[in-house]
Amino acid sequence: ADSPEPVQTIVVCGKNTRLYHSLGEVIEQSLNPMVRLSYVHNVEELMSVSDLIITKAGGLTVSEALTKHLPLVIYKAIPGQEEENARFVERLGAGQVAGTEEELEWILKRFLSNPKEMEKIREKAAVAIPGHSTERAVEAMLQLTMNSRNEQKIG
Repeated sequence: ADSPEPVQTIVVCGKNTRLYHSLGEVIEQSLNPMVRLSYVHNVEELMSVSDLIITKAGGLTVSEALTKHLPLVIYKAIPGQEEENARFVERLGAGQVAGTEEELEWILKRFLSNPKEMEKIREKAAVAIPGHSTERAVEAMLQLTMNSRNEQKIG
């Protein structure tokens, strides 16, 4: 909202009405354009017009973002499957993980002030699921699932 670098933000709140309403004042005072949406059915379209996604590390969202070659910033991954998904994205080089607001702010400032950094991550995401995106996305989802099962057997 207060970035000196020009940026437009789309916030999808889903069914979280508390989050939706809490953003009212932030949007009013924002130096940059901000749009807030509640539950949407066009996440794929929103990803297509985005340069970066800040998200939790759900398997479907991670797979869709990789298919779209969209760099990910994963914020506060939930222990278990989401943490494994976040590690998977980092291993691919297709995103970064922020565990705190300070880390998130640092990552975003770095990307906004240096678009080449974001482009490098986009290229890694493109390599992760090149061509035949649907098949590669399914393979990535299966890999995430297998990682989860192996983790549960070990734990």
